[in-house]
Amino acid sequence: MLKIASLFGAVARPATAAASAVMRASATQVRFKHSYEPKTRQRDKKFKGRVPVRTGGSTKGSTVVFGEYGLRLRSEGVRIKAIQLKEADNSIMRTLRPLSGTLYRRLHCGLAVCVKGNETRMGKGKGAFEYWAVRVPTGKVAFEISGNVPEQVARDALRVAKDKLPGNWEFVTKETLPKVGFKTADPASRDPINYFEKIKETPTKKWTNYEYDKDPEVRKYLRR
Repeated sequence: MLKIASLFGAVARPATAAASAVMRASATQVRFKHSYEPKTRQRDKKFKGRVPVRTGGSTKGSTVVFGEYGLRLRSEGVRIKAIQLKEADNSIMRTLRPLSGTLYRRLHCGLAVCVKGNETRMGKGKGAFEYWAVRVPTGKVAFEISGNVPEQVARDALRVAKDKLPGNWEFVTKETLPKVGFKTADPASRDPINYFEKIKETPTKKWTNYEYDKDPEVRKYLRR
């Protein structure tokens, strides 16, 4: 009797294992292209920080590179949640799918935001993880559209998307000039600047010491 029971148990065991494997496979989350959260499960707690302000004249990320039309931040830098980008993404794709258009996503959420409960005393460490976010500086392009999409259709799709995002956004094309802060930059009309000659006119203390160290008489006694 015990042998027969053990035999039936051995026969039924693989079926149970297979069923559990199917349940695990069905319970696994599927990652789609519009998932702006990083793949890693490690959520490092970081400082609140500030949105970077570009003061060096960099125009990186302020022009349309991959597509034909784009959505660019015109107001001050903002911090955008991953769920906000996802909602804007979904609204654009509703328009592009029937036209077989392509959407390029230029932002990635890698900032883990932690929040503490209301009426909580200070101390006791940082709050728990709440959501993923990204810091977007002024002039950054968030979305680009390409394919067989008319300009008016692209304008309407991006107009609906910008209503789901914080800040003030503008519609840009391939011909739109890059942006440095709140000003539009024209690389063709900008003369190159020789910063070495410029600093010689009003030398700083650090530059004066740098030039002083070049003196052959001074270099004799360096590192002695």
